[in-house]
Amino acid sequence: MKPLKLEMSAFGSYAGLVEVDFTKAGSGLFLITGDTGAGKTTIFDGIAYALYDETSGGERSGSMMRSQFADAKTETYVKLTFLSHGKIYQVRRNPEHKIQKELKNGNTTLRNIPKNVELILSDGQVFPEKKQGTDREIVNLVGLDVTSSPRPLCWHRAIF
Repeated sequence: MKPLKLEMSAFGSYAGLVEVDFTKAGSGLFLITGDTGAGKTTIFDGIAYALYDETSGGERSGSMMRSQFADAKTETYVKLTFLSHGKIYQVRRNPEHKIQKELKNGNTTLRNIPKNVELILSDGQVFPEKKQGTDREIVNLVGLDVTSSPRPLCWHRAIF
């Protein structure tokens, strides 16, 4: 599995929409660096959350990842585009959260956004199963799962 693009909205330390294009790094290894609080861990949390519904350290739930700096109208989600077995897939996951919605009469209300995951297959079709089946399919495609070990991301097999 090779991450290609990560999109995060109102997630972690990022108040708005942020895109990380891993294809710009070229081939080989690349380094994610920055000052304390710059959002490095949030990038790993975003990848882990998109794939597994857990943050990279396993210490925070998805609902805890809504940015405290986000505008009340901004939806929280993470979208990861990745390459696996020579094919491109995309997973979009959002925690349950509330956003402010403007009504036709000018008033506002809080709208509940339910927890959701969607996997777009390499042929552009949405994977047809519900959350449990979708999560299983993601593990099969990626070759990684989340375990209760100290390192939550563990290789099943190497896929490059």
